Amino acid sequence: MSQESLFGFLTSTRLPIVSSLAAFIRWLSLGLGVAGLLHAGFCLIAWEDSFWSPAVPWSGALPALVASPLFLAAWWFWRGRRMQRAATVLIGALFALAILANWPRGAFTAAWYLHPFLSLLATLCLGVLPGLSLPLVAVVAMLARGLYPPEEVAPALATHLWVHVTSLASLTLASALAGALANRLVFMALLTAEAQRRQNHESSRALRHREKLLRHALRVETVGDLAGMVCHQLRNTFQVLHGHVTLGGMADDEERIRRLGLIQRTLEETRPLLDQLMTMAHPEEGTTVLCDLVPLLAHFHEQARLVLPQSIEIACALPQEPQQALFNPRGLVHALWNLVINARQAISGGGRITLRCAGDRQQVWVEVRDSGCGIPKEIQERIFEPYFTTKPPGQGTGLGLTAVARFMRSSNGLVQVESEPGQGATFRLRFPRAAPASRLPERTATA
Repeated sequence: MSQESLFGFLTSTRLPIVSSLAAFIRWLSLGLGVAGLLHAGFCLIAWEDSFWSPAVPWSGALPALVASPLFLAAWWFWRGRRMQRAATVLIGALFALAILANWPRGAFTAAWYLHPFLSLLATLCLGVLPGLSLPLVAVVAMLARGLYPPEEVAPALATHLWVHVTSLASLTLASALAGALANRLVFMALLTAEAQRRQNHESSRALRHREKLLRHALRVETVGDLAGMVCHQLRNTFQVLHGHVTLGGMADDEERIRRLGLIQRTLEETRPLLDQLMTMAHPEEGTTVLCDLVPLLAHFHEQARLVLPQSIEIACALPQEPQQALFNPRGLVHALWNLVINARQAISGGGRITLRCAGDRQQVWVEVRDSGCGIPKEIQERIFEPYFTTKPPGQGTGLGLTAVARFMRSSNGLVQVESEPGQGATFRLRFPRAAPASRLPERTATA
């Protein structure tokens, strides 16, 4: 990154405005170069003694012949994306054109007043050291023109001429210094803005990393609780398999074949448990898609029947018409497992968990209702806070319901809770309806 030139800074930042600015100045340099060559040729053809004369526009062909190659060189440098060198050559060409065009016309010509503006532009764009060299050349040219006035200037005006030249030179130097000061202020402001942008970028990366860690922690807790229930069911299954193997070893061939069939069926019933656990162990990926809640909840009901102990009855009430919404299906399954696991932990001994899906014209929702101990009113507003839990130390991290609330926010939905102590709890996940549907009588599946 250049510490002197604004062009160098803009090039290093690769801002979109740089390409537009470079294109404009590139074609401006080419246009000035071609116009200068045409003007020089026209002067040489149309006027006599027009090589360098005050009687010809822009003092003849010499200023144009000197400045035009510089303009074309600036165009070539812009084309090669060497912005610093192109800007230096372009502003140098403007100074050369102004000095050579003003010299034959004398020190009193009004065109000398272009030099303060060119000096301001040079130091503002090129920086302190490169920008001050060109104004110093212009000041020397103005002072030299004052030392050698044209013959037609009367001796009485010589003093006024020198005062005019020194004043204009001082104004040019003051403009150059003002441009240098503005250059440093603008440059420091751009450096501060760039540093702030990079800091914001790093902060955003750190925030995304913490969000990733939080998502991992949310999933780990759910997978751990689910793994505990799956292991309990697998232990019962292994006892059944062990019994079939033992009895089959003492039976005849026909009985062995029958028991092999029973073993195969038991393994097929157990496999979804492991598949569900593996699915939950993967990070939550994907975007929101249009999904029907009815088949998704029916499939989840079948999975939950295999995981929950037999002492807990799980029922599912589903409508016959589709209930469509935009959400991430894997995220909803994760949220439902969190709610079912919490309901399982809230039920002492035997109980009932009910899954229900319904909707109206604006919304569709899923309910998870349990017959557990309920949630006291004074803590219902805090249950979705991260790390808030009423479980004993070592039995919960307080992230399960946080994951549910986070999923609903990402789905533009809402989670509601209704509970009374001793009368269980109902969690309702509300989604905006994706397509209108009429309500039909419900069908009930109970396990």
